[in-house]
Amino acid sequence: PELPVPVKYALVLLIVSCCSMAAWSQVDGIPKDLIEQRIEDAAELLGDDADVDLTNLFEFLTDRYLDPIDLNHTDALELNKLLLLTDVQISSLVQHVQSNGKLLSLYELQAIDGWDVNTIRQVSPFITVRENPLSSSASLKNILQRSTHEVIARSFLNLEQRRGNMDRRSLLGKEYYNPDGEPLPDFDDPAVLDSLRSNGRVYLGSPYKLYTRYRFRYRQNISAGFTAEKDEGEEFFRGTQKQGFDFYSAHLFLREFGRLKALAIGDYQAQFGQGLTFWNGLGFGGKSSFTMNVKRNGIGLMPYTSVNENLFMRGVAATYQIAKNLELTGFYSNKGLDANISSVPAGSDTLDTIEPEIVFSSFQEDGFHRTPRELQRARSVGERIIGGHLRYIRPAFSIGATTAHVEFDGVLERNTQPYNQFEFNGRQNTTAGVDWNALYRNLTFFGEAAMSANGGTSWNAGLLAALDKRVSMSIVYRDYGRDFQNLYAVAFGEGINPWNQRGIYTGIEIRPNRKWTINAFYDQWQHQWLRFQVDAPSRGTDWLAQVNWRPQRGTELYFRVRQRNRPRNTTDDVDRIRNVVEVEQTNYRINASYKVSPSLSLRTRVETVDFQSGDAGLKQGFLIYQDFVHRPLTSPVEFTLRFALFETDSYDARIYAYENELIGVFGIPPYFGRGIRWYGMVRATPMRRMDIWFRYGAWIYQDQTSISSGLQEIAGNVRSDIKVQVRYQF
Repeated sequence: PELPVPVKYALVLLIVSCCSMAAWSQVDGIPKDLIEQRIEDAAELLGDDADVDLTNLFEFLTDRYLDPIDLNHTDALELNKLLLLTDVQISSLVQHVQSNGKLLSLYELQAIDGWDVNTIRQVSPFITVRENPLSSSASLKNILQRSTHEVIARSFLNLEQRRGNMDRRSLLGKEYYNPDGEPLPDFDDPAVLDSLRSNGRVYLGSPYKLYTRYRFRYRQNISAGFTAEKDEGEEFFRGTQKQGFDFYSAHLFLREFGRLKALAIGDYQAQFGQGLTFWNGLGFGGKSSFTMNVKRNGIGLMPYTSVNENLFMRGVAATYQIAKNLELTGFYSNKGLDANISSVPAGSDTLDTIEPEIVFSSFQEDGFHRTPRELQRARSVGERIIGGHLRYIRPAFSIGATTAHVEFDGVLERNTQPYNQFEFNGRQNTTAGVDWNALYRNLTFFGEAAMSANGGTSWNAGLLAALDKRVSMSIVYRDYGRDFQNLYAVAFGEGINPWNQRGIYTGIEIRPNRKWTINAFYDQWQHQWLRFQVDAPSRGTDWLAQVNWRPQRGTELYFRVRQRNRPRNTTDDVDRIRNVVEVEQTNYRINASYKVSPSLSLRTRVETVDFQSGDAGLKQGFLIYQDFVHRPLTSPVEFTLRFALFETDSYDARIYAYENELIGVFGIPPYFGRGIRWYGMVRATPMRRMDIWFRYGAWIYQDQTSISSGLQEIAGNVRSDIKVQVRYQF
């Protein structure tokens, strides 16, 4: 008889794991605390985004720890990927090597302008120095012997019952109750239960989240693997998900094989220039306390290993060196997107003509497929992308040209409002642009100019300058037309959409000595046209100042103040006209991190926020937390603990904070309301090559009798979850 589908799936995983054991190259000693710190720094560059996915960055840093960058045989693009160095520091390194020849030791970095002791200490695990470059050619036997394999499985489960799962008991055997006191439906009646499910009153699937992944790596040259995920409330090997997981991803990626610089088959990402013409995925150059990290660094092609169901391309792409200083990239993608369908073809009319194509009003980007309505949106619109990038590269100069054509199976027709009347509508769009980057002594010039098919234009230009050994400065000017249209653009500015904006940013970094660092920026901009919740042309400002003090190794204290002034419609109607008022938000933060011993680290943060909209009353927020991180050098067990107190007058006064998670998982949740937040995480290594994580976290609110709304509603004032992960490396 034929095996059940779940059994088949388990056998596939077993076979893949067993076949991979031909190579026993162990992966040990990765400095998780260091990589974790770099991840938190990168998360800050993305701003306030609770759903940020930094898996690809984590993978890159891990890869670079296992196979460090050779400073004698690298370029600015590769060094920029680390997100640990500024362009001024990279420029100083490139010029030093050009003037003095190859580095003989990492100790020489101390003689390069801008490379202080702290910078060298942070970047040293990911770099090395070699006389001759490593060869990318290898026999199959050598690849198998030197390759690494990784299998990960994890599950998340909310302990409190949500309204969407009220037809079943929780893991602890508890039943859902209505916080309003109204009786629940009779779930024992099959007709009632079928009606609830078909009308989207409850989720179709189980309340837990599942994730599994396998990845094969050989240095930086070969990467292959697959990823699968099921979200909370989605069915699993039954009903609408008979294929098992809701989302599958696979890739094969080759890098640096002679003239073939990169080859991607399956799922991948493509990023070019400053993010104006084409950029798929996250962009890390932005406004933050890292005032010199304002330049986007398009890295071209890279494998996709995450589970975000939108930020990737599916198809084939390649980069080839067609001449000594000339590289050509071509990419093609064909995948389905979740969309809100407005109408579908009804066949032929009475004149035997074809009815119009599918019409959709917007994209659905959360990736959830838990109810019949969400399933109707699932991959309902096909998307095809084709494009290319031609780049001329010199040691101190590069210029590139990019073009991309995006086409849908249906027609995008937004719910047109005055503020969005210039945004893209239709079936297809084409963008083209030119980007540049130039190094001259202690200066770095960069920028990009792009045009969309309707004639709309956007451009930006920036300068990074080392004014002195202790002082660096950054300037970015942008002019984004209100009619520029691009669905794949992630550029520097207020928000990520590079249209309807003109502004200038100025940043500075001062390093008086090795113990002190001062960072500050001031950004001012104006919007030539209306925006969402802003019914008039407007202008705003954003500034930050931060002072860092490092009295000794392992100890750091910083104080930060940031003020943002952004206009917004008032909630009061005056003759049916919404007035636009100034919204001012000021955050104050004190953060301290220190090592009590080689195995114990403490992190303390106090942050407050003042929020005021027009003449409305001042809203305030407060957060204080204490982290304990215990990573003994010899014990197979480590743990992380956070205890936090928070109180905010409203959601407007919320405060975001990065949280330690399972390896490969990232969270920057908002703290709002009044209550307690705590979590504890344990990592155990019961045997070589195997790690097990267990994490429990809880939000305990003092001012709520129910949490969230809709099918996510929880009756009560506690929201908690458990997360379990197993990783096997060989």
